Amino acid sequence: MEDNEIRQLLEKYRKGQATDKEIAILETWYMQWHNEPFPISAEELEETKAGVWDSLNLKQSSRFSRVRWFAAASILLISTIGFYFLHKQQIETKPADHLVANQVAKDFKPGGNKALLTLAGGKKVVLNNLQNGKISVQGSAMVSKTSEGNLTYTGNETAASYGNLMNTLSTPRGGQYHLTLADGTQVWLNAASSITFPVRFDKGERVVNVTGEVYFEVAHKSNNQIFKVVAGKQEITVLGTRFNVRNYDDDKTASTTLLSGSVHIKNTITGKTAMLTPGQEARIIKADDQLTVRQVNAENAICWKNGYFLFDNQGIESIMRIMSRWYDVDFSYQGKLSKDRFGGTFSRSANLSETLKNLELLGKVHFKIMADKVIVTE
Repeated sequence: MEDNEIRQLLEKYRKGQATDKEIAILETWYMQWHNEPFPISAEELEETKAGVWDSLNLKQSSRFSRVRWFAAASILLISTIGFYFLHKQQIETKPADHLVANQVAKDFKPGGNKALLTLAGGKKVVLNNLQNGKISVQGSAMVSKTSEGNLTYTGNETAASYGNLMNTLSTPRGGQYHLTLADGTQVWLNAASSITFPVRFDKGERVVNVTGEVYFEVAHKSNNQIFKVVAGKQEITVLGTRFNVRNYDDDKTASTTLLSGSVHIKNTITGKTAMLTPGQEARIIKADDQLTVRQVNAENAICWKNGYFLFDNQGIESIMRIMSRWYDVDFSYQGKLSKDRFGGTFSRSANLSETLKNLELLGKVHFKIMADKVIVTE
């Protein structure tokens, strides 16, 4: 970001005029500032911090939700860390038994582009360090890896059908991947996710099956050919649109969030349906199969694709499940578990220890990184 852009955002934030998107941008900038020249003086930083606290005055509680309070607090605290880091001073905000740099037995690096492709017939191809170029020919489709790390399927749609040749792309914990299907649909897989799809789509419905979390930008076909996503109890039907599907086995809910276009959601267990418009999210509670629709900030649903975590009034167990998938690490809990709710924006490119230290600053939770796991205590 340019210096003048940062200054403008800070001024809007001080006046309480920043939008949710602008606040998210500002939070992300604070998380990443030490990778760029610091564009404001210490005096301006102190003024900004004072303005943040003023904006959190209880008289303005109707304008600031509990979630945004935490997000704003995260800006203040992170900026304070940054200020001390800038001057190479040691910050001591936690007792000795909390997570500090010299107690980290092993740090965990963030995930990256890692995936396994299972071809028709069962052959498996590890894509992590595979050279760019042709990977395989599946029926009439050419399978290639691009220089950007994207897996692409291309071919002549008028060629003779080779039957339902199915491929599966899956990401491990600590992995993500981008895929272009034969019809031009763009697919992004988050960590611990998968998609099973035909190598080319015939004249009928375009149907894929997914697990975990997957973001779609569906290509519209001139013949209005339906695109259908099956994700556990969710069946999502679209023509051409952008949406995010989340269906991890260890989550209590499954969801579909619509960014543009329209989608039809069906609960395959109860038969209940809903039609979403942009900015809406359908959720299925797994315990009772209840389907509900709510208004959301849809862009927040794809923060993972854009390189950051956005926690919105979430409990620590929910956050740790997300951390576990991205950093490929297990978490265990000791003693009474914190009931605090957390909010804020964190870079997915940071090491695990940095993210955990910032979480410690936001609530009654502490972490100890061991060689093979992380222990969570209040």
